[in-house]
Amino acid sequence: MRSLDWLDQRTCIWVRLTVFLFALELVTGFLLMTGYSPSTNHAWGSVWYIQTQVSFGWLIRGLHHFGSDALILVVLAYIVWLLVRKAYRSPGELVWWAAMALLGVALALSLTGHLLPWDQKGYWGTTVRLNILARTPLLGEGLKTLLVGGSELGTLTLTRFHALHTVGLPVLFAAFLAFGRWGARRHAAASDTAGAGAWTRSVAYLGVLMILMTIIGYARSISGSEWLDAPADPTTPNYPARPEWHTLFLFQWLKSFEGPTMEVLGAIVAPGFVTLVFVLFPFFDRVVSPRLAHRLAVAFTALIGFSVLGLTYAAVRADRDPAEATVLAARQKFEQGLPLSRADEKVLGARRFNRQRTEAARVAARSGELVAEHGVPPEGPAVLLRNDPMTRGPTLFATHCAACHRYHGHDGVGTVPLATPTSSDLGDYATKEWIRGLLSNPMADGYFGRMVTPEGEPAHTRMSRWITEMLDENETEQDRRTLFEQFDAVAAYLEDESLRPGRTADHALIRRGHEFFLAKCNECHSYAGERRGTTRAPEMFGYGSVPWIELMIADPAHESRYRSVGRERARMPAFLERLSESDRRLIAQWLHDSRTITGATITETP
Repeated sequence: MRSLDWLDQRTCIWVRLTVFLFALELVTGFLLMTGYSPSTNHAWGSVWYIQTQVSFGWLIRGLHHFGSDALILVVLAYIVWLLVRKAYRSPGELVWWAAMALLGVALALSLTGHLLPWDQKGYWGTTVRLNILARTPLLGEGLKTLLVGGSELGTLTLTRFHALHTVGLPVLFAAFLAFGRWGARRHAAASDTAGAGAWTRSVAYLGVLMILMTIIGYARSISGSEWLDAPADPTTPNYPARPEWHTLFLFQWLKSFEGPTMEVLGAIVAPGFVTLVFVLFPFFDRVVSPRLAHRLAVAFTALIGFSVLGLTYAAVRADRDPAEATVLAARQKFEQGLPLSRADEKVLGARRFNRQRTEAARVAARSGELVAEHGVPPEGPAVLLRNDPMTRGPTLFATHCAACHRYHGHDGVGTVPLATPTSSDLGDYATKEWIRGLLSNPMADGYFGRMVTPEGEPAHTRMSRWITEMLDENETEQDRRTLFEQFDAVAAYLEDESLRPGRTADHALIRRGHEFFLAKCNECHSYAGERRGTTRAPEMFGYGSVPWIELMIADPAHESRYRSVGRERARMPAFLERLSESDRRLIAQWLHDSRTITGATITETP
């Protein structure tokens, strides 16, 4: 038997696994093509339909998705096997180069397939990769334009990526497989043995399938049957994009290269140099002794391998949600005007990323709910999200309201801005708990405490003075207990007003709150335009309802709100011209519908 007989494709289990997984990708890919539509309006919906409506569609896509990852790992193992067996040496260099090419095509298959569902993860990940590609000297912009089909990702981009993924790259992969086999047989006679037996091969194939099925089952257990992000939306601010696992090390590596020029060095030049060294392995023993050449090749491979593993681990570790105490310490330094260290910036960045990732997961789950309920409109699934208060509302709040307000301490989409808020926290706004907290301490930071006039004086103190007067009038413990019960009742009544404006529920607590409001609160706050006193405070008809909130957003200085004159006039800017009517309604609807309503305000009793 000749020295290179073992290079024959029949004797290498890694080659057989490569062929097996490639065949699995072809079969599952063909089945997916029967239901997939490569257009921006229908791609996401077609993938969702395959996974949720087609019998075993989730299994087909799971095998295709995770089979692609397995193919990359098996080709990597094949390359390591060739290195250990010194198969890169002449006359086996064609096999080595074919294996390197197989790895490149397998990665390209994964990356092109990443975009095809047209979800947020695929869209933003592809956008980042194409922007890096565009910085390649001389060819970058041309390659990007060729792949994108224009200046922005769209249907033509999907069509080209789909053609590459389903025809161009698979043909190229098969060609390199054949080239590697030809290269092996060119210098090796057929082996006298059949290599791994049928039983061994069958066990290996079955083992790979079992591993894939286990991963698919785990993925379904943590993300349902979809593991699909929300539909792609180019207008989404601050999407927490991260690359696939096999290029996560490159993402971490590029953190050390700031600026366009340095980024080209880190993303193009350095990886290109490493690839060139691997390609030149067969020529090492022409410069130094074969033994030293092999040791250098193994050492270089080990160095790159451990570097990749280390960078991947560093990327995962950097994205972990930091401890609350660490975050608070960094925020306190910022609020005190102290300079932030590099570590502080990383802590705050990690917290921001995790909040954004949580919000992205929520929007993805909401996407599935909306499509299951309403179907996919002709304009595409993104339209459902843009018209959905629970999705669009927090995004608009983060963009237009979070400069002053907070929502349960964050900006509505999970990020805690570094700047200190200057107005109230609107989480659970107009619920009886929120109102009761206002009646307990109006000058708390979550209510009027942070609101100041241009001169720096507290902007709204009248409510606080009124509560002090009420406490002075009720000095005994029993009187104050009765007063607090009245506060509980009026909070329940006003919460009910936000749900059913103008309709007093037939419930004793709410009736008592209504009576207290007319007796005490109506001296300042009008109801349906009427008040008993002369002091003007906001109208309470429908307080906290969607129309009430919407008018407050549009025109805080309206006569039924805080007006534009007086000692406690409106400090909030009007958004009548800044936001469209639909956007104002989406914010108001979200603030109203996202509240946690508890207690007796829902149930009526005779």
